[in-house]
Amino acid sequence: MTRVPRGRVYAISRLLVCAINAAAIGTLLLRPAHPATYVLDVLVRAYLVFLGTVMAHEGVHGHLGATRRANLWWGRLALLPSMVPFTNFRRTHRLHHAHTNEPDRDPDYFLRSRSPLEIPLRAIAMPHHWFFWLRARGLLKPRDLVELVVNYCGIAAVYALVLVAVGPARLLAGMAPALAITSVLLWYPFAIQTHAGYSTGAPESRSHNYYGRFMYWFSLGLSMHRVHHMKPWLSWLEMRSHVESAPDDRSRWVPRRDIRLDVPGA
Repeated sequence: MTRVPRGRVYAISRLLVCAINAAAIGTLLLRPAHPATYVLDVLVRAYLVFLGTVMAHEGVHGHLGATRRANLWWGRLALLPSMVPFTNFRRTHRLHHAHTNEPDRDPDYFLRSRSPLEIPLRAIAMPHHWFFWLRARGLLKPRDLVELVVNYCGIAAVYALVLVAVGPARLLAGMAPALAITSVLLWYPFAIQTHAGYSTGAPESRSHNYYGRFMYWFSLGLSMHRVHHMKPWLSWLEMRSHVESAPDDRSRWVPRRDIRLDVPGA
């Protein structure tokens, strides 16, 4: 495994956060003149918002700065394009690691759907579910609520400026479908599929990796889900050395997972 200097990890990830924010929010100032251009506009923004959530995930694990304050600041900034506050994500994601796939103890178990029709609905509802999940268990402290209000005010202030600049129609058309697509892109391949089977056995069985460098680079390391659960101290840059090729000759462009449910204790 290649260790990447912390300063380089912080610098690269922070540059990505800045670029993602500039592109995802800045392109709202453009007005697509053709339906095909509009579709492209939405898809590109959805992917940029997705990358922002990946960088926020890095912040939860302390990979955006050397201090708690730095990670809080950059984590909030990374989630700005998604209009989601960092507080709920930071609190629930740690519990997800501590109680992976355990009903009533893993906040992300909410994503386990009874039918395919539920998947997009649960994916879109996920950020709001975190708040109610934490509140129902008494895990939201007064300072968390204050932080939530301040975070939401910051998000509202930024998008109020965008609203003034582009108008309600462009803001709604540019953000609503992009956020819906981001939700499905984030939670289906990189949460539901990476925990398929919802094992509560051995740690190796509770989460899965995707094979190949394409998925690694596409998701900036989020595809290496087992590695992340087993070694959360590794940044996305450091997980690159753990990427494995698929064990057969099928196309490397087709996403495939390494699922290990037959390990001791699973």
